[in-house]
Amino acid sequence: MARKIFIVAHRGSSTKAPENTLPAFEQAIKDGADFVETDVYRTRDGAIVCIHDSSLKRTTNGEGFVFEKTIDYLRSLDAGSWFSEKFKGVQVPLLEEYLDIIASSNAGAFIEIKMSGIEEEVLGKVLQWGLEDRTVILSGNWGVLLNVKRLVPGIPTLADLPNPTPQAILSAAKVADIVSIHSLLFEEQFSEIAHRKGLLVNVWNINTPEEALSAVENGADFITADNPELIRKTIGK
Repeated sequence: MARKIFIVAHRGSSTKAPENTLPAFEQAIKDGADFVETDVYRTRDGAIVCIHDSSLKRTTNGEGFVFEKTIDYLRSLDAGSWFSEKFKGVQVPLLEEYLDIIASSNAGAFIEIKMSGIEEEVLGKVLQWGLEDRTVILSGNWGVLLNVKRLVPGIPTLADLPNPTPQAILSAAKVADIVSIHSLLFEEQFSEIAHRKGLLVNVWNINTPEEALSAVENGADFITADNPELIRKTIGK
Protein backbone atom coordinates (compact mmCIF):
# COMPACT_ATOMS: atom_id res chain seq x y z
CA MET A 1 0.00 0.00 0.00
CA ALA A 2 1.32 3.45 -0.92
CA ARG A 3 2.19 5.60 2.08
CA LYS A 4 0.15 8.68 2.84
CA ILE A 5 1.79 12.01 2.07
CA PHE A 6 0.18 14.92 3.89
CA ILE A 7 -0.12 18.24 2.08
CA VAL A 8 0.14 21.39 4.20
CA ALA A 9 -1.13 24.71 2.86
CA HIS A 10 1.57 27.27 3.69
CA ARG A 11 -0.25 30.21 5.34
CA GLY A 12 -3.31 28.90 3.51
CA SER A 13 -3.47 28.71 -0.27
CA SER A 14 -1.17 31.68 -0.47
CA THR A 15 -0.78 31.78 -4.25
CA LYS A 16 -4.52 32.36 -4.62
CA ALA A 17 -5.35 34.63 -1.67
CA PRO A 18 -3.42 36.84 0.76
CA GLU A 19 -1.46 34.70 3.19
CA ASN A 20 -2.80 34.10 6.68
CA THR A 21 -6.28 35.42 5.93
CA LEU A 22 -9.67 33.74 6.04
CA PRO A 23 -9.91 33.60 2.21
CA ALA A 24 -6.54 31.81 2.08
CA PHE A 25 -7.59 29.32 4.75
CA GLU A 26 -10.94 28.66 3.08
CA GLN A 27 -9.26 28.23 -0.31
CA ALA A 28 -6.85 25.70 1.19
CA ILE A 29 -9.78 23.56 2.28
CA LYS A 30 -11.27 23.76 -1.23
CA ASP A 31 -7.87 22.84 -2.67
CA GLY A 32 -7.74 19.60 -0.70
CA ALA A 33 -5.03 20.43 1.83
CA ASP A 34 -4.68 17.90 4.64
CA PHE A 35 -3.47 20.64 6.99
CA VAL A 36 -3.70 24.43 6.90
CA GLU A 37 -0.69 26.24 8.36
CA THR A 38 -0.78 29.57 10.12
CA ASP A 39 1.47 31.70 12.33
CA VAL A 40 0.34 33.35 15.55
CA TYR A 41 1.30 36.35 17.67
CA ARG A 42 -0.36 38.02 20.65
CA THR A 43 -1.46 41.64 20.52
CA ARG A 44 -0.74 44.17 23.25
CA ASP A 45 -4.17 43.56 24.76
CA GLY A 46 -4.00 39.78 24.63
CA ALA A 47 -5.70 38.68 21.40
CA ILE A 48 -4.08 35.88 19.39
CA VAL A 49 -3.93 36.74 15.69
CA CYS A 50 -2.80 34.99 12.52
CA ILE A 51 0.08 36.79 10.83
CA HIS A 52 3.57 35.70 9.79
CA ASP A 53 5.71 38.76 10.44
CA SER A 54 6.08 40.56 13.74
CA SER A 55 5.98 43.76 11.67
CA LEU A 56 2.72 44.87 10.07
CA LYS A 57 4.37 46.54 7.09
CA ARG A 58 4.59 43.73 4.52
CA THR A 59 1.06 42.30 4.63
CA THR A 60 -1.10 45.20 5.88
CA ASN A 61 -1.41 48.95 5.48
CA GLY A 62 -0.37 49.41 9.10
CA GLU A 63 2.95 50.12 10.74
CA GLY A 64 4.73 48.96 13.87
CA PHE A 65 4.70 45.55 15.48
CA VAL A 66 1.86 43.18 16.28
CA PHE A 67 2.74 42.87 19.95
CA GLU A 68 2.63 46.64 20.52
CA LYS A 69 -0.79 47.15 18.91
CA THR A 70 -4.34 46.49 20.14
CA ILE A 71 -6.71 44.09 18.45
CA ASP A 72 -8.96 47.01 17.49
CA TYR A 73 -6.07 48.60 15.61
CA LEU A 74 -5.19 45.35 13.83
CA ARG A 75 -8.81 44.73 12.85
CA SER A 76 -8.97 48.19 11.30
CA LEU A 77 -6.19 47.33 8.86
CA ASP A 78 -6.42 46.14 5.27
CA ALA A 79 -4.61 42.79 5.03
CA GLY A 80 -5.62 42.02 1.46
CA SER A 81 -4.90 44.89 -0.95
CA TRP A 82 -1.14 44.21 -1.01
CA PHE A 83 -1.99 40.90 -2.71
CA SER A 84 -4.84 42.04 -4.97
CA GLU A 85 -7.52 44.72 -5.02
CA LYS A 86 -9.97 41.82 -5.09
CA PHE A 87 -9.15 41.27 -1.42
CA LYS A 88 -9.33 44.89 -0.29
CA GLY A 89 -10.61 45.15 3.26
CA VAL A 90 -9.75 41.60 4.31
CA GLN A 91 -8.82 41.65 7.99
CA VAL A 92 -6.04 40.13 10.05
CA PRO A 93 -7.85 37.09 11.47
CA LEU A 94 -8.17 35.96 15.04
CA LEU A 95 -6.95 32.48 15.94
CA GLU A 96 -10.55 31.66 16.83
CA GLU A 97 -11.67 32.38 13.26
CA TYR A 98 -8.97 30.11 11.87
CA LEU A 99 -10.02 27.37 14.28
CA ASP A 100 -13.64 27.76 13.19
CA ILE A 101 -12.60 27.03 9.60
CA ILE A 102 -10.55 23.99 10.63
CA ALA A 103 -13.32 22.66 12.88
CA SER A 104 -15.89 22.86 10.08
CA SER A 105 -13.65 20.91 7.69
CA ASN A 106 -11.78 17.62 7.56
CA ALA A 107 -8.40 19.35 7.58
CA GLY A 108 -5.97 19.63 10.45
CA ALA A 109 -4.29 22.66 12.00
CA PHE A 110 -0.58 23.48 11.68
CA ILE A 111 0.00 26.37 14.10
CA GLU A 112 3.40 28.03 14.30
CA ILE A 113 3.89 29.88 17.58
CA LYS A 114 6.01 32.89 16.65
CA MET A 115 6.50 34.37 20.12
CA SER A 116 7.24 32.63 23.40
CA GLY A 117 4.90 32.90 26.35
CA ILE A 118 1.64 32.32 24.47
CA GLU A 119 1.74 28.53 24.38
CA GLU A 120 -0.86 28.03 27.10
CA GLU A 121 -3.32 30.42 25.47
CA VAL A 122 -2.94 28.85 22.04
CA LEU A 123 -3.30 25.33 23.39
CA GLY A 124 -6.28 26.37 25.47
CA LYS A 125 -8.09 27.49 22.34
CA VAL A 126 -7.16 24.32 20.46
CA LEU A 127 -8.63 22.28 23.32
CA GLN A 128 -11.69 24.52 23.53
CA TRP A 129 -12.39 23.86 19.85
CA GLY A 130 -11.82 20.13 20.33
CA LEU A 131 -9.04 20.02 17.76
CA GLU A 132 -6.25 18.44 19.79
CA ASP A 133 -6.43 15.24 17.71
CA ARG A 134 -5.75 17.07 14.44
CA THR A 135 -3.37 19.85 15.43
CA VAL A 136 0.40 20.13 15.09
CA ILE A 137 2.27 22.88 16.95
CA LEU A 138 5.32 24.32 15.19
CA SER A 139 8.15 26.48 16.41
CA GLY A 140 11.73 27.37 15.69
CA ASN A 141 12.11 27.89 19.45
CA TRP A 142 12.65 24.54 21.12
CA GLY A 143 11.80 26.00 24.50
CA VAL A 144 8.30 26.65 23.15
CA LEU A 145 8.05 23.03 22.00
CA LEU A 146 9.16 21.74 25.39
CA ASN A 147 6.51 23.87 27.04
CA VAL A 148 3.86 22.53 24.66
CA LYS A 149 4.89 18.96 25.54
CA ARG A 150 4.63 19.80 29.23
CA LEU A 151 1.21 21.43 28.91
CA VAL A 152 -0.48 18.99 26.51
CA PRO A 153 1.77 15.94 25.98
CA GLY A 154 -0.47 14.39 23.34
CA ILE A 155 -0.28 17.19 20.78
CA PRO A 156 2.38 16.56 18.10
CA THR A 157 5.13 19.14 17.77
CA LEU A 158 7.28 20.13 14.82
CA ALA A 159 10.82 21.50 15.07
CA ASP A 160 12.19 23.62 12.26
CA LEU A 161 15.78 22.73 11.33
CA PRO A 162 17.32 25.69 9.48
CA ASN A 163 20.68 23.88 9.40
CA PRO A 164 19.81 20.18 9.09
CA THR A 165 22.45 17.67 10.10
CA PRO A 166 22.21 14.13 11.44
CA GLN A 167 22.99 15.44 14.93
CA ALA A 168 20.36 18.18 14.67
CA ILE A 169 17.74 15.56 13.83
CA LEU A 170 18.76 13.41 16.78
CA SER A 171 18.59 16.43 19.07
CA ALA A 172 15.18 17.42 17.72
CA ALA A 173 13.80 14.04 18.76
CA LYS A 174 13.92 15.29 22.35
CA VAL A 175 11.32 18.00 21.68
CA ALA A 176 9.47 17.10 18.49
CA ASP A 177 7.55 14.44 16.61
CA ILE A 178 8.20 16.01 13.21
CA VAL A 179 11.25 17.77 11.80
CA SER A 180 10.94 20.42 9.09
CA ILE A 181 13.62 20.89 6.45
CA HIS A 182 13.75 23.37 3.57
CA SER A 183 13.51 21.77 0.14
CA LEU A 184 16.88 23.19 -0.93
CA LEU A 185 18.57 21.44 2.01
CA PHE A 186 16.58 18.19 2.07
CA GLU A 187 18.42 14.91 1.47
CA GLU A 188 17.26 11.31 1.62
CA GLN A 189 19.69 10.60 4.47
CA PHE A 190 17.80 13.07 6.66
CA SER A 191 14.49 11.25 6.26
CA GLU A 192 16.21 7.92 6.88
CA ILE A 193 17.73 9.18 10.14
CA ALA A 194 14.47 10.80 11.22
CA HIS A 195 12.41 7.70 10.50
CA ARG A 196 14.82 5.51 12.45
CA LYS A 197 14.25 7.82 15.43
CA GLY A 198 10.49 7.58 15.00
CA LEU A 199 10.19 11.10 13.60
CA LEU A 200 8.21 12.23 10.58
CA VAL A 201 9.60 14.73 8.06
CA ASN A 202 8.07 17.90 6.65
CA VAL A 203 9.67 19.48 3.59
CA TRP A 204 8.97 23.08 2.70
CA ASN A 205 8.41 25.24 0.70
CA ILE A 206 7.48 23.08 -2.29
CA ASN A 207 6.10 24.95 -5.28
CA THR A 208 6.77 22.89 -8.40
CA PRO A 209 5.79 19.36 -9.42
CA GLU A 210 9.47 18.45 -9.71
CA GLU A 211 10.17 19.55 -6.13
CA ALA A 212 7.16 17.62 -4.87
CA LEU A 213 8.11 14.39 -6.61
CA SER A 214 11.71 14.69 -5.40
CA ALA A 215 10.57 15.25 -1.81
CA VAL A 216 8.30 12.20 -1.94
CA GLU A 217 11.04 10.06 -3.49
CA ASN A 218 13.44 11.10 -0.72
CA GLY A 219 11.06 10.18 2.08
CA ALA A 220 9.02 13.26 2.99
CA ASP A 221 5.87 12.60 5.03
CA PHE A 222 4.52 16.16 4.84
CA ILE A 223 4.85 18.61 1.96
CA THR A 224 4.26 22.27 2.76
CA ALA A 225 3.28 24.33 -0.28
CA ASP A 226 1.85 27.70 -1.25
CA ASN A 227 -0.32 25.97 -3.87
CA PRO A 228 -1.65 22.76 -2.32
CA GLU A 229 -3.93 22.08 -5.28
CA LEU A 230 -0.93 21.81 -7.61
CA ILE A 231 0.85 19.43 -5.25
CA ARG A 232 -2.29 17.32 -4.78
CA LYS A 233 -2.59 16.93 -8.55
CA THR A 234 1.11 16.09 -8.79
CA ILE A 235 1.39 13.37 -6.16
CA GLY A 236 -2.18 12.14 -6.44
CA LYS A 237 -2.50 11.05 -2.81
